[in-house]
Amino acid sequence: MLELLKPYARTAKLRLLKRRAERLARTPVAAERGEDPALPPPVFIFACGRSGTTILGKLFGCHPEVVYLREPYHLWATIEPALDVTNLHVRTPPRLWWDASDATDHIRARFARLVLGERERSGRRVLMEKTPHNAYRIGLLEALTGGRARFVHIVRDGVDVARSIDRLATNQPYRMAGRPDYNQWWGSNELKWKRLQAEGPGRGHFSNDEVARLTGQAQRGAYEWLTSLGEADRWRPVLGERLLEITYPTLTGDTGATLRRLAEHVGASVPEAWLAEAGAMVSDERKNKGKELALPARMAAQFNHYQERHGFGNRAVELGGS
Repeated sequence: MLELLKPYARTAKLRLLKRRAERLARTPVAAERGEDPALPPPVFIFACGRSGTTILGKLFGCHPEVVYLREPYHLWATIEPALDVTNLHVRTPPRLWWDASDATDHIRARFARLVLGERERSGRRVLMEKTPHNAYRIGLLEALTGGRARFVHIVRDGVDVARSIDRLATNQPYRMAGRPDYNQWWGSNELKWKRLQAEGPGRGHFSNDEVARLTGQAQRGAYEWLTSLGEADRWRPVLGERLLEITYPTLTGDTGATLRRLAEHVGASVPEAWLAEAGAMVSDERKNKGKELALPARMAAQFNHYQERHGFGNRAVELGGS
């Protein structure tokens, strides 16, 4: 009975979240006049999904100085409906990539009220937001924060990520009442995949013909992984020391040192009680078993280049056929 009720509970929760966001969007906040320069700049976690962003955010969610926003899709959908790339909250044609030129006065005001305003409402010093889609919004986030924001990028073995995406997109453990078209990974009618396929080549992430050859869920997940790492590389020279990149094995294998490094990066203190509590949440990295990952030749080469760069053992093979 509980499993039958879960889809209805999820739908009801989403409606309540969106209703709250609409109310907050009508409530002015001090951040609209500019962020206090004495406070640490906002922090945005990004990565390809299934890379460890959830556990990373959870570790800082228990920090006494941090207000942590975990995938606040309801806030982004209220800031601008087209930011809801999976159509979780709205039904509108979305976009995946967003640039500084998209930062209208309307978006700036709503971003201040809905995202920056959470720091005021919580009374905490450090604002940290985690949305994997941030990989495709760095230009917009730069404009909305005046080039002050700090970023954390976490990287996990691409084969493990692709297999994890394959499992979620295929098995569909997350269902909502009245939304039979909603795929937990790709969204309504696979909108996120359609936007990746449509926008990625135009952003320099391989050709339309190469992307069209990706028919399996693991292959599509690998393309998402490739584009997210590609965007991190694209923005690295601009962000400089404001970007901190870690790997998932480093987080799980040397948690204490990694947390200290991250806390320094985001402007938070390092209480021993927090280190102990957060460290207890971390378990050993899990590996995902599955079929060999086959990609078009150029994609496989770039994929394996990233795997080697980050010290991951798995490799993709070249997809046969023309």
